[in-house]
Amino acid sequence: MSVALAGCTNGSGTDGNGTDGGGDGTTTTPVEESCPALRDADRTVCAATTGADAPVVLRPSATSLGAPGTLRFTLSNGGASTLGTNPYDWAVHRETAAGWERVAPDATVEPWRELPPGASQAWLLGVGTAPTPEDDAIGCGPLDLDDGTYAFSVAAQGDDGWTAYVARFRVV
Repeated sequence: MSVALAGCTNGSGTDGNGTDGGGDGTTTTPVEESCPALRDADRTVCAATTGADAPVVLRPSATSLGAPGTLRFTLSNGGASTLGTNPYDWAVHRETAAGWERVAPDATVEPWRELPPGASQAWLLGVGTAPTPEDDAIGCGPLDLDDGTYAFSVAAQGDDGWTAYVARFRVV
Protein backbone atom coordinates (compact mmCIF):
# COMPACT_ATOMS: atom_id res chain seq x y z
CA MET A 1 0.00 0.00 0.00
CA SER A 2 1.30 3.43 -0.90
CA VAL A 3 0.48 6.30 1.46
CA ALA A 4 1.55 9.89 0.93
CA LEU A 5 0.57 12.64 3.34
CA ALA A 6 0.94 16.18 2.15
CA GLY A 7 -0.44 17.65 5.36
CA CYS A 8 -3.54 19.25 6.72
CA THR A 9 -4.55 22.81 6.14
CA ASN A 10 -7.32 25.12 7.20
CA GLY A 11 -8.74 27.51 4.62
CA SER A 12 -11.66 28.63 2.56
CA GLY A 13 -12.91 27.89 -0.92
CA THR A 14 -15.23 25.44 -2.59
CA ASP A 15 -14.94 21.70 -2.91
CA GLY A 16 -15.75 20.23 -6.28
CA ASN A 17 -14.76 16.67 -5.43
CA GLY A 18 -18.10 15.12 -4.58
CA THR A 19 -18.38 15.54 -0.84
CA ASP A 20 -22.16 15.50 -1.21
CA GLY A 21 -22.25 11.94 -2.50
CA GLY A 22 -23.10 13.18 -5.99
CA GLY A 23 -22.50 11.63 -9.38
CA ASP A 24 -18.74 11.19 -9.01
CA GLY A 25 -18.66 7.64 -7.63
CA THR A 26 -19.29 8.43 -3.96
CA THR A 27 -22.10 6.70 -2.12
CA THR A 28 -23.87 7.17 1.19
CA THR A 29 -24.78 3.52 1.82
CA PRO A 30 -23.99 2.79 5.49
CA VAL A 31 -20.96 0.66 6.31
CA GLU A 32 -22.59 -2.06 8.43
CA GLU A 33 -19.57 -3.74 10.00
CA SER A 34 -18.77 -3.37 13.70
CA CYS A 35 -17.20 -0.21 15.06
CA PRO A 36 -13.44 -0.57 15.64
CA ALA A 37 -11.87 0.75 18.86
CA LEU A 38 -8.94 2.63 17.31
CA ARG A 39 -8.02 5.10 20.06
CA ASP A 40 -7.19 5.15 23.73
CA ALA A 41 -10.53 6.54 24.95
CA ASP A 42 -13.21 5.83 27.54
CA ARG A 43 -15.74 4.98 24.80
CA THR A 44 -16.06 4.71 21.01
CA VAL A 45 -18.98 6.11 18.99
CA CYS A 46 -19.30 4.91 15.40
CA ALA A 47 -21.26 6.81 12.74
CA ALA A 48 -22.70 3.61 11.20
CA THR A 49 -24.12 2.28 14.48
CA THR A 50 -25.21 5.55 16.10
CA GLY A 51 -28.81 6.62 15.82
CA ALA A 52 -29.83 9.95 14.32
CA ASP A 53 -30.74 11.22 17.80
CA ALA A 54 -27.20 10.84 19.23
CA PRO A 55 -26.08 14.18 20.67
CA VAL A 56 -22.49 14.01 19.35
CA VAL A 57 -21.43 12.03 16.29
CA LEU A 58 -18.87 12.08 13.48
CA ARG A 59 -20.73 11.85 10.15
CA PRO A 60 -19.13 11.20 6.75
CA SER A 61 -20.50 12.84 3.60
CA ALA A 62 -20.39 9.38 1.96
CA THR A 63 -19.28 5.88 2.93
CA SER A 64 -17.40 5.01 -0.25
CA LEU A 65 -15.56 6.80 -3.01
CA GLY A 66 -13.36 6.17 -5.99
CA ALA A 67 -9.94 7.81 -6.14
CA PRO A 68 -9.41 10.61 -6.77
CA GLY A 69 -12.08 12.01 -4.49
CA THR A 70 -12.81 13.83 -1.27
CA LEU A 71 -14.81 12.90 1.80
CA ARG A 72 -16.05 15.38 4.39
CA PHE A 73 -16.27 14.25 8.02
CA THR A 74 -18.21 16.50 10.41
CA LEU A 75 -18.17 16.23 14.21
CA SER A 76 -21.33 17.96 15.47
CA ASN A 77 -21.83 18.78 19.14
CA GLY A 78 -25.54 18.46 19.78
CA GLY A 79 -24.88 17.80 23.47
CA ALA A 80 -25.37 20.08 26.45
CA SER A 81 -21.69 20.63 27.32
CA THR A 82 -18.57 21.91 25.58
CA LEU A 83 -16.16 19.38 24.03
CA GLY A 84 -12.41 19.87 23.81
CA THR A 85 -10.50 18.48 20.86
CA ASN A 86 -7.31 18.84 18.86
CA PRO A 87 -8.66 19.23 15.30
CA TYR A 88 -5.31 18.12 13.85
CA ASP A 89 -5.36 14.83 15.81
CA TRP A 90 -7.31 12.91 13.17
CA ALA A 91 -6.31 9.43 12.02
CA VAL A 92 -6.99 7.05 9.12
CA HIS A 93 -6.75 3.30 9.73
CA ARG A 94 -7.00 0.48 7.15
CA GLU A 95 -8.71 -2.81 7.91
CA THR A 96 -6.36 -5.74 7.27
CA ALA A 97 -6.57 -9.49 7.90
CA ALA A 98 -4.59 -8.89 11.11
CA GLY A 99 -6.83 -6.04 12.34
CA TRP A 100 -6.66 -2.25 11.96
CA GLU A 101 -3.43 -0.54 10.85
CA ARG A 102 -2.87 3.22 11.15
CA VAL A 103 -1.88 4.70 7.76
CA ALA A 104 -1.92 8.46 8.43
CA PRO A 105 -0.85 10.94 9.66
CA ASP A 106 2.68 10.40 10.93
CA ALA A 107 2.71 13.50 13.17
CA THR A 108 0.16 15.70 14.90
CA VAL A 109 0.39 19.38 15.82
CA GLU A 110 -1.00 20.36 19.20
CA PRO A 111 -3.64 23.14 19.07
CA TRP A 112 -6.73 22.81 21.29
CA ARG A 113 -10.22 23.85 20.27
CA GLU A 114 -13.43 23.93 22.22
CA LEU A 115 -16.70 22.96 20.53
CA PRO A 116 -19.60 24.51 22.44
CA PRO A 117 -23.09 23.01 22.12
CA GLY A 118 -24.38 23.56 18.59
CA ALA A 119 -20.90 23.91 17.05
CA SER A 120 -19.15 21.53 14.66
CA GLN A 121 -15.70 20.81 13.22
CA ALA A 122 -15.17 19.40 9.73
CA TRP A 123 -12.30 17.61 8.02
CA LEU A 124 -11.86 17.14 4.24
CA LEU A 125 -9.93 13.96 3.43
CA GLY A 126 -8.41 13.90 -0.04
CA VAL A 127 -7.89 10.43 -1.50
CA GLY A 128 -5.61 10.65 -4.52
CA THR A 129 -6.17 14.41 -4.68
CA ALA A 130 -5.44 17.43 -2.52
CA PRO A 131 -8.63 18.63 -0.81
CA THR A 132 -9.74 22.21 -1.24
CA PRO A 133 -10.48 23.38 2.31
CA GLU A 134 -13.71 25.28 2.82
CA ASP A 135 -15.09 27.24 5.76
CA ASP A 136 -13.14 26.22 8.86
CA ALA A 137 -12.66 22.62 7.65
CA ILE A 138 -9.27 21.01 8.13
CA GLY A 139 -7.90 19.76 4.81
CA CYS A 140 -6.12 16.38 5.10
CA GLY A 141 -4.11 14.76 2.35
CA PRO A 142 -3.71 13.89 -0.33
CA LEU A 143 -3.51 10.24 0.70
CA ASP A 144 -2.84 7.50 -1.84
CA LEU A 145 -5.08 4.72 -0.52
CA ASP A 146 -5.57 1.33 -2.18
CA ASP A 147 -9.04 -0.15 -2.53
CA GLY A 148 -10.26 -1.35 0.85
CA THR A 149 -12.06 -0.50 4.07
CA TYR A 150 -10.82 2.40 6.18
CA ALA A 151 -11.85 4.32 9.27
CA PHE A 152 -11.44 8.05 9.96
CA SER A 153 -11.32 8.95 13.66
CA VAL A 154 -11.02 11.90 16.01
CA ALA A 155 -11.18 12.12 19.80
CA ALA A 156 -12.86 14.69 22.03
CA GLN A 157 -12.97 15.27 25.76
CA GLY A 158 -16.25 16.07 27.49
CA ASP A 159 -17.58 16.10 31.03
CA ASP A 160 -17.59 12.29 31.09
CA GLY A 161 -14.06 11.70 29.73
CA TRP A 162 -12.61 10.95 26.29
CA THR A 163 -14.68 9.66 23.39
CA ALA A 164 -13.31 8.36 20.08
CA TYR A 165 -15.58 9.17 17.13
CA VAL A 166 -15.18 6.80 14.16
CA ALA A 167 -16.58 6.80 10.62
CA ARG A 168 -15.79 3.85 8.35
CA PHE A 169 -15.50 4.25 4.58
CA ARG A 170 -14.45 2.30 1.51
CA VAL A 171 -12.13 3.18 -1.33
CA VAL A 172 -13.28 1.41 -4.48
